[in-house]
Amino acid sequence: MSVDSWQPVPQPQDIEAEQLEKLIKLANSDQDLTPDLEWIQPFAHMEKSKWTEIANGLSAEAIVSLIKLFTLSEANGNWDLGEKSAVIPLFKVLRKQTGIDKALVQWVKEHTDNKYLPFGPLI
Repeated sequence: MSVDSWQPVPQPQDIEAEQLEKLIKLANSDQDLTPDLEWIQPFAHMEKSKWTEIANGLSAEAIVSLIKLFTLSEANGNWDLGEKSAVIPLFKVLRKQTGIDKALVQWVKEHTDNKYLPFGPLI
């Protein structure tokens, strides 16, 4: 019997423009995300404040794409991000830009088991 050792996911301090563009492109494609989950995971673990900063410079459409990408990635990758999910700061910025999108809220809730999505913790 072999036992794997747990390795923490590295948290990048920033994201390059090309990487952000690739994430948005992946989000808008119909392809299976499974082969890209290992590449996406470190960005899903990036600090929430960094995602807030990034989202403030994006269009509402790009933010929605990233929300969907990270929601599906967390579910498909069996990541337990809880209240540290990148979806939460992205959703907060989107809400400030456009108000609450009820259809998006419903979509997120249908595609995740993370009880904190999309609004974050209540307190």
